[in-house]
Amino acid sequence: MTWFFSIGHSSSLSTSSLLSLFCPLLCWFIILLMSAIVSKILTFFVLIGTGFIMKKSNLADDLFTKGISRFVLYITLPALIVESMNFDFSYEMLSNSVILLMAGGVLYLFLWILGIASSRVLRLTGDVRSVFRYAMLFGNVAYMGYPVVELVIGKKGVFYSAVFNIWFNILTWTVGIRIMSGKTELSGKKAFLNPGMISVFIGLVLFFTPLKLPVFLDEALALLGESTIPLAMIVAGIILASSKISAILKGRTIIVYSLLKLCVAPMIVFLFLSFLRLPQTVEKVLIIMSAMPAAANTSIFARLFDSDFELSSRLIASSTLFSLISIPLIISFLE
Repeated sequence: MTWFFSIGHSSSLSTSSLLSLFCPLLCWFIILLMSAIVSKILTFFVLIGTGFIMKKSNLADDLFTKGISRFVLYITLPALIVESMNFDFSYEMLSNSVILLMAGGVLYLFLWILGIASSRVLRLTGDVRSVFRYAMLFGNVAYMGYPVVELVIGKKGVFYSAVFNIWFNILTWTVGIRIMSGKTELSGKKAFLNPGMISVFIGLVLFFTPLKLPVFLDEALALLGESTIPLAMIVAGIILASSKISAILKGRTIIVYSLLKLCVAPMIVFLFLSFLRLPQTVEKVLIIMSAMPAAANTSIFARLFDSDFELSSRLIASSTLFSLISIPLIISFLE
């Protein structure tokens, strides 16, 4: 009997010893697994924090912000798109692009329905309803979408993002104008003659044909394109610093919008995709793009058509602020 208890006692010690060895190993493994994700998240925070500090230190005024925004929109982002689409033709990439384009159309239809339904539940009217629906439909898929997708997927992610954003470029200048202005006339010319669509067209020509960019031009576009991520993130930081945190978090409309745009929409998209068998890359792009905060041009269009500019600025600032939490979580989940 004494022998039995001695064995039980030694077994107990053996188990605790194993646990004491296993726990540190498990923690080390988790840290190692998360290191790449943490690195991406920290990069994201540092770039946005740089813009925040610049604004608070009076190193960036409105003129500077507008200039950088135009530089990104008209120069670096098109360069990034063209250079990222300069791949050798691949049937796999073509197939994924076609699937992504079709799925992207369905995603925008879903966001449109979600915007209409939620605005009715909230009983929004007039300019408030217009701005809310516009911000729900159009996320920041350019300034923040491209950098986040590239961080998660790599250079090919920018290629697929450019294909997905064909919808954004078309709808912004058609449905977007209709929402903000209340006009029924749609501008087909502006839908296709804008920096985003022109750069995508050039990129598709390079992809489908044997044509290749000269080395000096390819390198120049690559250098310009690489500046898109830090510049876009700095602008996002400046936007956050331009608003009082206490002010942008007030109001039922602000909170509901941020929850719907950053949490509910990507969750529904993820659940829907779980029933389909789409390529993993396509699924990642769709989930990331559905989780982007309000598009930066929400306030531009609101000001252009004399809509609720103050609300548009608060929606951009609040959703961008909350996305500092939601986007890293989504990145870690996708990894």
